[in-house]
Amino acid sequence: KNVGTAKAVSVTGINVTGTDAGNYTFNTTAATAADITARALAVSVTGQNRVYDGTTSAAVTLSDNRVAGDVLTLSNTAANFADKNVGTAKAVSVTGINVSGADAGNYSFNTTAATAADITARALTVSATGQNRVYDGTTSANVTLADNRVAGDVLVIGSTANFADKNVGTAKAVSVTGINVTGTDAGNYTFNTTAATAADITARALTVSAAGQN
Repeated sequence: KNVGTAKAVSVTGINVTGTDAGNYTFNTTAATAADITARALAVSVTGQNRVYDGTTSAAVTLSDNRVAGDVLTLSNTAANFADKNVGTAKAVSVTGINVSGADAGNYSFNTTAATAADITARALTVSATGQNRVYDGTTSANVTLADNRVAGDVLVIGSTANFADKNVGTAKAVSVTGINVTGTDAGNYTFNTTAATAADITARALTVSAAGQN
């Protein structure tokens, strides 16, 4: 069945019928040659949605229109979005398509293809660490914020933090609210807007002075 040029063709079961067939004897076999040329295999790709990871790398599923039963293995060397950012139906370019397997030699095929897929937002976990401070008569608290961003992403994180009351105490609960994420890569994330931590309010040094009375 395989592709080739001037391939031998054997003809069997030759039969002659018709009004004058009885007037002839004839050969029942014959031989000739012909080419089998490669079949055009259309390799198509389907993009797979994924969560933002800071790269343009894409995953795709390959399929084709092979003759039923043929043994082919499809692969590609690269699949990439045009950029790393979150978006829907983003263009994906697929290159280095290759076909191998027992019947691969019977086909020609495309080496590139295009598809689309979504990059969805990554969940950013913003955590807070409370900072101990001296009593100042307010509930205001200071915290250090941290997160699990993709390495190298540019994010700026802000918030408001408060103790439940103004008084001195150890391991006092601190509520962090209004967490906001800005910066070049902020659009690629979802994030929590509140967090909780604890810190100490330590006693303030009170200097008592005296004034003499005449």
